[in-house]
Amino acid sequence: MAPNAIEKSQDHQEQDVLVYDAPGYFVNDSKVPRWMQNLLTDAFSFVILHYFVWGVPFLALFYVFHKYDLDYVSIAMVVLYLPSFFSGAHKTGKGNVWEGLRTSRLWGLLNKFLRMKIIREQELDPNKRYIFGFHPHGIIVLSRIAIFGGSFEDVFPGITYRILGASPMFYIPLGRELCLWMGGVDASRSTGEKVLKEGSSIVVYPGGVSGIFKTNPNSKETQLVLKNRLGFVKLAMNHGADLVPTFVFGEKWLYNMWNPPKGVIDFFRKTLGIPVLVFWGKFWWMPKAPEKGKRYGVVYGRPITTKLNPNPTEEEICAIHSQYVAEIERIFGRYKLEFGYEEDETLAIV
Repeated sequence: MAPNAIEKSQDHQEQDVLVYDAPGYFVNDSKVPRWMQNLLTDAFSFVILHYFVWGVPFLALFYVFHKYDLDYVSIAMVVLYLPSFFSGAHKTGKGNVWEGLRTSRLWGLLNKFLRMKIIREQELDPNKRYIFGFHPHGIIVLSRIAIFGGSFEDVFPGITYRILGASPMFYIPLGRELCLWMGGVDASRSTGEKVLKEGSSIVVYPGGVSGIFKTNPNSKETQLVLKNRLGFVKLAMNHGADLVPTFVFGEKWLYNMWNPPKGVIDFFRKTLGIPVLVFWGKFWWMPKAPEKGKRYGVVYGRPITTKLNPNPTEEEICAIHSQYVAEIERIFGRYKLEFGYEEDETLAIV
């Protein structure tokens, strides 16, 4: 395995700025053939990147059992699984993390493929709690790769965290387990409060489902659904947690996409709470590699301090929100060229 690539870059002389090239699984001079490395990367990304795929093998297995009059085996498997499905772990402040999987260096397979780069502008006190706001959302929140594989622990030692995820994900059999193992919990306000009360920090995607449909790989304008997203700011103020604006660069280039008619999109969003769109990368949900001259990664900006305020006024919330938006805009302007964006590319807060 490759060592962690943490360095002070010549391009980043500011105090506390840390540049982290997320390590790959294989060293550069590995004797493992490149074709085998690529095969392992494809297999890992196929299995791990989309929660829906986990149920497919079991559906096939149930069909085989049915074909050979072994339905009782399927029933037994379902009965054994029910306690996990109804455990309610996703609505607790701890969830059900599998640290061995979440911090596995196997994530390095994707780090190398995506040429993952992480920049942290300021060291954070591990004794405090934070809300990391990731923008933009992207199609399948691929930026979570920047957190896994031990990268978050290397960049922010001593800080524990949970990731707030959309509620429907925790009602997909077996897919919910993957979400929980990776540190996911329900994105409700009550669950977020439980996480903070447990002393952990939060990773949140304020753009939500709406942010998915703002992804446009061909546009020179990056749109962030943030203008009226005040809930995470209020949550931070209620608990005295600092806000860490985080920008995800380059994810829009990793997939092609096609949006269905607006009526279809609205029906599924409002009725089932799930997004419906057609997207594909290297193969369906497996991302494409960044093109030459472009990088994929995240920049953790400067934290915005909040004071504990159980009942902030709307004016106070908006004041912190304005600081947050300004920091997001600064990050985009400061680093867009470094990640392969063109000079005339812009950011819009919608």
